[in-house]
Amino acid sequence: MNNPFSRGLQMLRIGWGMRKAGQAHTDAERLLAQRALSAMFAGARGVTMKVGQLFADTDADNPFRQLLDNIEPLPLEAVLPLIEQQLGYPWQQSFSHIDEAYAAASLGQVHHATLTDGREVALKIRYPDIADAVNAELKLAGLMPGMGPVKKWGIDLDAYKNVLKRNMDQELDYLSEARRQTEYSREIQVNGLHTPEVITEYCREGLLVQSWEYGRKLDEATQWTVAERQTLGKILIRTLFHSLFKAGLVHGDPHMGNYFFRRHPAPEVVLLDYGCTIEVTETARLALLKFILALREGRDISPLQCFAAMGFDAHKLIYIQNHLPLISRILFRPFLGEKAMRMQDWKVKHPMTQLLGERRWWFRSAGPANLLLLMRAFQGLEQQLEQLQAYQAWWPLLKESVGEELLQHARDFTLPELPPELEQGPGIKAIAETLFVEVLKDGAPHVKVSLPAEAAMELASLMPEDVLEQLQNSNEVDLEAIQQRIYDSGIAAQMLFEYQHENKTYKVWLK
Repeated sequence: MNNPFSRGLQMLRIGWGMRKAGQAHTDAERLLAQRALSAMFAGARGVTMKVGQLFADTDADNPFRQLLDNIEPLPLEAVLPLIEQQLGYPWQQSFSHIDEAYAAASLGQVHHATLTDGREVALKIRYPDIADAVNAELKLAGLMPGMGPVKKWGIDLDAYKNVLKRNMDQELDYLSEARRQTEYSREIQVNGLHTPEVITEYCREGLLVQSWEYGRKLDEATQWTVAERQTLGKILIRTLFHSLFKAGLVHGDPHMGNYFFRRHPAPEVVLLDYGCTIEVTETARLALLKFILALREGRDISPLQCFAAMGFDAHKLIYIQNHLPLISRILFRPFLGEKAMRMQDWKVKHPMTQLLGERRWWFRSAGPANLLLLMRAFQGLEQQLEQLQAYQAWWPLLKESVGEELLQHARDFTLPELPPELEQGPGIKAIAETLFVEVLKDGAPHVKVSLPAEAAMELASLMPEDVLEQLQNSNEVDLEAIQQRIYDSGIAAQMLFEYQHENKTYKVWLK
């Protein structure tokens, strides 16, 4: 398992498989390539399998799903000597029974067991030689050159590799995981969230023992009542908000295999596997909360200064700082409205591409390396809410999760000063807040609609088909030029167009 040459060949085969999947011409070819690639990931375990799990999501038809719950575990007879090696004595002294593996993952596998005192526990044992295999893979990763956007846009690949190494070191040390799981349980107190109890006296560097938990997987919970699913959604959102803004300790591995859901006597979420946790500094989380509050309350603030306090490279952001106010509205949109929002409507990639083009990679390269793990936590939440169809208004839940005292502390928080050679650039007041569409009929008000300003980024899609056709056939209104002006100005307050057709007048403006 730890032969660098064989691990290298394995990674090369997987690289070839990823290329073949990406070049598939039909859905059938793509599915076959993905299934083959998934099998390669599953056989690799270690870092390689971890990468494969990034492709897995909550779609039941996704071929990478086997990386979450269909990996072939080692037989019990092969594992018992490993357990005894970790304990330092025969396993029967602590356990009356150990079952065949319940689940297998990238670094270890889980067994249901019973302690001699009758308690049911989950026993996670680390694979033999996996630490050496991981180190070999990390060394191979360290030799890989920066390619594509990584090289072109100056992404600090070494920083990402260091984050990956620190994360893998943590995941390999089950004593460290036990401490972080206990800390998470103590710090993140959310009604309806359950963290398994760590049985510390049996934990070792390669052995983790915790209370055995029962529950259903996400795909089963999606069949529960609307009220139950909405409650689960609130628990998931509150958990992320509490851990991010209050505790600064975020669960960073949100794939579906790490969640159980229970419905009796009340809906409950069981959160498993604390091998990957993300620590967020107090400065970063107060800056983020201050940023959101300023956007909501209409108070001017420097986006450049906020992003810098959150760990972004201000010297890189200076080149796109005119777009930072609008980028902020796009990224934090779920926090800004008062109503529940479908997660599929939280579109980030398309408007960021429309706004920045390839320079979106420049923005991404300016972010701290651990942002990748934090983004994964939000993406996991997004997928879970979409699967449950548990659409919630984020702002009320954020207020409830952090409390007014912390909100005021964030308002009063003084952002760190920028380096003197950098200018502040435009504040968030530079962008409009509302898009207005008004229709006059025979000179009298007929229809007036107001939308969030960022809706102007999809201006054509807002128009009724007959009106859009009229505008496109008209020589008076150039929608493409108007759309480009919207992007270039960063959605600044402006009149977009006024158009007369028969007895109707159409007015569209940003304010």
